[in-house]
Order: sequence, then C-alpha cells, then structure tokens
Amino acid sequence: MAERVDDVRKLTTGPTLSDQAYRALREEITTGELKPGQRVTERALAQHLGVSPTPVREALQRLEHERLIERDAVRTIRVAEPSVARLYELSRIEVALRGVAARLAAERATAPEVKRIVEACDRAEALAARSGWTASQVREILTVTRGFHQLVDEAAHTQTLIDMISTATAFDWAFRVRWAVDSHPDLASLQRSLAQHRRVAAAIEARDGQAAEKAMRRHSAARADAFLAIATRNSQPAAAQP
Repeated sequence: MAERVDDVRKLTTGPTLSDQAYRALREEITTGELKPGQRVTERALAQHLGVSPTPVREALQRLEHERLIERDAVRTIRVAEPSVARLYELSRIEVALRGVAARLAAERATAPEVKRIVEACDRAEALAARSGWTASQVREILTVTRGFHQLVDEAAHTQTLIDMISTATAFDWAFRVRWAVDSHPDLASLQRSLAQHRRVAAAIEARDGQAAEKAMRRHSAARADAFLAIATRNSQPAAAQP
C-alpha cells in the first residue's frame, strides 16, 4: 500500500506549477522528508502540494531523469534508495566539483561573501565547543557546516557548477544527518573537519585558488570516506548468531 502524505503544502504563483512542484519534491527528497525507498503516487503528491496531477507528473519526470525517483516494471514510483556503490560514485564527483567551486570562489568571491564564509567557520567552531552533544546539536552543527559549503559554492558565481553539485549531493543531507546522529561523531573528528573548513576559508580570503581547491578536495574526500565507511558497515547483513 502506498504511504500517505497527509499534510497539504500549498504552492504560490510565480514560476510554473511544474517548476514549483519539482523544487518542492526535490527538497523533500534531499532533506529526507520523503524517505529513500518510499512509495509515492502522483495523486497523493498532487494532493500534498495542492495542485493537479499534471505538474506533479512533469516534476516526477525531471526527478526520474536525475535518478531521484525510480519506476519499476509495473510503473510503481518510489524515492530512489542509492546503494553504497552509487553513493561512492556521487561522492567522487562531489569531491571534484567542490574543489573547482573553492578555486573559483577564491578568484571571484566578493568581500562580503568572503566575510560570510569566515563567519560560518566561526559559528561552527563555537557550536563544536559546547559539551554534551544532543541529536539536535549535532543537526545544528551539520546545518552550519552545510551552509559553509553552500556559501563557497555560491561564491564561485557559476550556476552550472551549483546545479551539478546539487545533483551530486542529492542524497547527501538526509544521509549524513541520519548517520551522524546515529553514530555520535567524536569531538576529534569534528575538530579535524572544522580545521579543514578554516584552511579552505583562509585560502579563499588570501585569493589563492590553487590552495583553496587543494584544501577543499582533501576535506571533501575525507568527509566522504568517513560516511561511506559508515554506510558500508550498515549495509552489511548482521552476522548470524551462534
């Protein structure tokens, strides 16, 4: 039986309803509100968004092209559930793209953009200095660090690159939040990650594109490897009990 989507989410005028439906559904997939493997229907989603099935159908076609939703042989629609192998591919693409974004940010960022990137590092470090993390605090730290990456991406001033990163990281947020909260990251690991952010920010502030790209690639690769290790462990069947 298809899982119901009960809350009604009204769309506004402006961009086409198809564009609005696409953005709304994409956000719900990438944030984990629509969960990997969840079955959906055009009718339920149309009701959820307060529109007719036509713009939802068009939005789903775009999402299918991005491999964010899948249809089986009987045309059942499900939110894509990426395998570890797929996550590995996406993570390698992300590493390369984010490196380019950091290089371009060092070359193109405005002074206010550089200031916001540095301030994002300050906020993350202040949050990490707290003791006794809760799940909500972990999520808060991840939100700030995610914002740091968005600021760097935007400072590259290349919409094509931003779109490509968005596709490569489509499952990134929900996946990282789930495993970060479940695995209770240690302070040393977080501090290493934040120190890497600081090096990226410093290189951008110094307008050193080569150093910014190198620092970002190193950070993105380390972060991806850590989460892929968790995903791999959790994807393996539990050992048989004696």
